[in-house]
Amino acid sequence: MVKFQKHMKGQLVPEWREGYCNYKQLKKDVNVIKHDLLKQLQNFESGDNRSLPDGKQQAQKASGYPLWTFASLAKSIRVQGESLMVVHNKRIEVYGVDEELYETELLGPFSEAQHEKNFFVRLDAQLNKVNKFYKHKEEEYIVQARQLRNQADALLELKKALSTDHSQHKSDNDQQKKCPRDINGEYVKWKLDGFSPCKNRVQRAEKMLRMAISEFYRGLQLLKGYSSLNLMAFSKILKKFDKVTGQNAASTYLRVVRSSYFMSSNQIINLMDLVEELYTKQFAKRDQKLPLAYLKPRPPPDSLNFTLGLFAGCSWSLTVAFILMLIVSKNCLIFGGTSYMTSVFPVFSTLLLFVLHMYIYGFNIYLWHRARINYAFIFEFAPGTELRLQDLLLISAGLTTLVTGGMIIHLSLYTLDFKVHNLREIVPVAIFLVLLILPFLPVDICYRSARIMCLRSLWHIVSSPSYKVFFADFFLADQLTSQITALRNIGYIFCYYGGGYYRRQDSAGCIDSAMFVILQYLLSVLPYWWRLMQCVRKWLDDCDQTQMVNGGKYLSAMIAVMMRLTYARFNSNSWLALFVTSSILATIYQLGWDIVVDWGLFQCHSRNPWLRDDLILKQKFIYFISMALNLILRLTWLFTLTPLQHGGLNHNIVDCLFASLEVLRRGHWNFYRVENEHLKKVGRFRAVRSMPLSFKDIDATEMC
Repeated sequence: MVKFQKHMKGQLVPEWREGYCNYKQLKKDVNVIKHDLLKQLQNFESGDNRSLPDGKQQAQKASGYPLWTFASLAKSIRVQGESLMVVHNKRIEVYGVDEELYETELLGPFSEAQHEKNFFVRLDAQLNKVNKFYKHKEEEYIVQARQLRNQADALLELKKALSTDHSQHKSDNDQQKKCPRDINGEYVKWKLDGFSPCKNRVQRAEKMLRMAISEFYRGLQLLKGYSSLNLMAFSKILKKFDKVTGQNAASTYLRVVRSSYFMSSNQIINLMDLVEELYTKQFAKRDQKLPLAYLKPRPPPDSLNFTLGLFAGCSWSLTVAFILMLIVSKNCLIFGGTSYMTSVFPVFSTLLLFVLHMYIYGFNIYLWHRARINYAFIFEFAPGTELRLQDLLLISAGLTTLVTGGMIIHLSLYTLDFKVHNLREIVPVAIFLVLLILPFLPVDICYRSARIMCLRSLWHIVSSPSYKVFFADFFLADQLTSQITALRNIGYIFCYYGGGYYRRQDSAGCIDSAMFVILQYLLSVLPYWWRLMQCVRKWLDDCDQTQMVNGGKYLSAMIAVMMRLTYARFNSNSWLALFVTSSILATIYQLGWDIVVDWGLFQCHSRNPWLRDDLILKQKFIYFISMALNLILRLTWLFTLTPLQHGGLNHNIVDCLFASLEVLRRGHWNFYRVENEHLKKVGRFRAVRSMPLSFKDIDATEMC
């Protein structure tokens, strides 16, 4: 059976953590009481009760047992004119000053029990905190509900006015560009923010309103669960207190808890009914089942785990089979072989690097889930579109099955003596094209909503600085900066197959071509250029000077990459010096920014020395290990300067290994970057997205 403390940790809203009942501290107080009573029992059995207060000595003499009960105490009455309610029995008396403030008094000789008094003082403070937090969030949702209601009314009014105006003036070709009038001939007092109220803009407003309603409904569900979980916390801790002391204080205090504001208020239930009614009226055409299906989260299908297990088994089996085929094959040697490893391996290694990145991201989701980090909220995913751990593993296992299966087919054709040269060279590029086209499929398969969100972020990245930068956009752009080797291999793929070199298996000719050189430089610096442009856009939007400092990090990385490529091409001492100097400066720059800014660590004045004030992981040494590991992985470029030949391994395999280490470093960076962002949002108690609204209430004089 799962302990309640662990259950509560897994169910609470991470961004509201400070607003919950501190069950852990209350449990410590009960344990203090337990130890105190056990000490008294030992003193009683030894005949020494001189350390007990006078009241406890009298209670002990009357009962003959050191674990005195409240039942033997006399009832005490206290008059408090401002009290709204008084709940008491022979044990405790609880005063309710208002709906949010409660105070407990211990009666009779028991009032001298200091540990028990401390427990109820802390319990009252927790109850008052929960009531205050709940009422504050409830007031926020009431204001948002009013805004959504106004938005829905404005949308209905606009649609009605647009329909009436269009029917009256359908012969006028320019009428669509004018502001619609209502039935009385007056201009509508609502309009789209910055857009003319034509049909496609109304559709956009409907979409924005639907998303806003969904986020708002999810917030109501979170607050409803907040009240239920806190009630359970108070119930559990009071039962534990009764079990330790042998009393019956729980029934009395729980009556107060159930009558307090966070349990007695029905505003959230009313708002949920209002939202369902509003969504039905606006979008579902009176069908009550549709809003519930859209607003409430849907459980994963039962077939997901079966499909995941099937693809996982296939991927592992095919991977082992390929490794065995590669070992026993005599025509494609890993050590010293050039035909297979130089011409085709870059294609498959590119696909494997992206698949590895998917596995790492899935592992990040697992860690975020364990640490109670709301990654879906941080990335501002639309409700129901975020990929869960099972989804990521299914996608990764499916891609692994496809890629390794293609590698086995290609290697089988490669080892044959038949004339299948052209066919075997088409297999790698065919798999590459399948994976390239898959995200653009218009049909609703393979997580279409997630694919659309990813493509939208990619478009924002490529179009930088044209679009406002959100967390998901620059997070994805940072992932691309760790796939420089894969991007350079994509340039090789376009050169090798687009230039026709695959027909004669002339990889050397492709590498020496001008097109390959241009693509190598272009694809190596593009991710850093995109991040630099994102920093410029954030500087323009937020007037934050640190964004220009951040942009300098990517500018230094661009210079270091260009020096490295130039040194690899000309191999002279002067280019070597420029490469080493630029790489050292860029590494120091990136390392400092990773740890101090992105992770928020290495703060000398923190209450956690050299870390930060707020930490999610309990083991502080993990943060120091992570900083050291990030340093080591940042310095892998030094291995390119060694004169060793890496044991005779082909340089493509060496590049793939170092690229895999960079992907692992990026996955390691991801956890702490999102953790730091999560802690910033926790400080603002935000648990749902603030959706943009389409309409503004303005005067008629501002229309047209």
